[in-house]
Amino acid sequence: MRENSNLAAMVTVIAGVILMAIASSVWALPPDWVHTTASLSTDRTSLAATSAGGKAFFAGGLKFLPLPITWSATVDIYDTSSGTWSTDVLSQARDALAATSLGNKAIFAGGRAYGFDPLALDVKSAVVDIYNTSSDTWSTATLSQARSWLAATTVDNKAIFAGGEWLSDPRDWPDPWKMIFSDVVDIYDASTNTWSTATLSQPRAGIAATTVGSKALFAGGSYTDESFQKVYPSDIVDIYDATNGMWSTTALPVACGSMAATNVGNKAIFAGGIAEDDYYVYGAVTDLVQIYDVDTDTWSVSALSEERISLPATTLGNKAIFAGGRRPHLSSPKYSDVVDIYDVESDTWTTTTLSQARYNLAATTAGDMAFFAGGQGGAGALETYSNVDIYQVPEPATLGLLLLGGLALLRNRRRTLS
Repeated sequence: MRENSNLAAMVTVIAGVILMAIASSVWALPPDWVHTTASLSTDRTSLAATSAGGKAFFAGGLKFLPLPITWSATVDIYDTSSGTWSTDVLSQARDALAATSLGNKAIFAGGRAYGFDPLALDVKSAVVDIYNTSSDTWSTATLSQARSWLAATTVDNKAIFAGGEWLSDPRDWPDPWKMIFSDVVDIYDASTNTWSTATLSQPRAGIAATTVGSKALFAGGSYTDESFQKVYPSDIVDIYDATNGMWSTTALPVACGSMAATNVGNKAIFAGGIAEDDYYVYGAVTDLVQIYDVDTDTWSVSALSEERISLPATTLGNKAIFAGGRRPHLSSPKYSDVVDIYDVESDTWTTTTLSQARYNLAATTAGDMAFFAGGQGGAGALETYSNVDIYQVPEPATLGLLLLGGLALLRNRRRTLS
């Protein structure tokens, strides 16, 4: 009887050790996840992330302080096979670019090259940087229209870049802050190594893009009135079907701009953003999650644990992850460290936290690791960060090592007590 009690106590202690190791001192993580941190080579915000060939890429961005603002061409690369970081450079320093991957290629398109100052020109970029992971080489291409804050996703053998913010030389305008949003779609076909164009049903920026099966979805975003000054959220979802090359549209349950987007299984998931009229008020930031089932062509809704905008999303296994962001204008604190995790199979939500509250960070998944990198926050939102939060589902071998570590701790504990 005493031996059974000791055995039960031993099992309890080992289980506790394993759970503590897996949780990495962060409560509410899924029980098989580990949270670790790393750092980019430089702190920056409004960068782009994607993954290809077992590598995660974090490209471009900008840094506010010390002044003057500096734009980055840096590409931080994490190799999941070796567990090591390296750096490379884009052909042009820029932020607000879009990224996606196609086979063994990581593709970074468009962006903003010089900033908001009308006298210095808000230069939009048409540059496309393409990294081939197989040959370890870079090449470049050109979008049909220079623009920033465009959306990107991949379907079948095509990388698609849609919409975005386009602005001619501000000195051409009586009011230099007028904006023009784009309806241009640039499509790269890897099978033929050619580019083509299409047109969205409505010009807009801040579109949320993701792919489910053979369908690429470009949801919501912001559009302007005829004065090009007032900005409104859109409910339009443009859908490209790779099986027939046709475009169609559907509508979000609620018009929303600047959402985060990812997919799990047959569902496209759009979360957060701006749900009411004036983009610049920030009082209409929402916690709404809008879920589209591609198989049934139906929508359902859910909610994040708090309202926020400028958050990224990615998927790890059967779970969609939404991290960080900016809270409504009058909120305190303004910036979020919350990570909302949605389990599609059980239709349940859990939450945990980032290492640093921030927004305009970038996210991608490579192998069994989900990355959230960079971002901004702090006083006046001028602080930029190099933080990388990594959530991982360890391989069985790793879990075995944790078990061995737990047994070793237990053995040492018993020796100490004896």
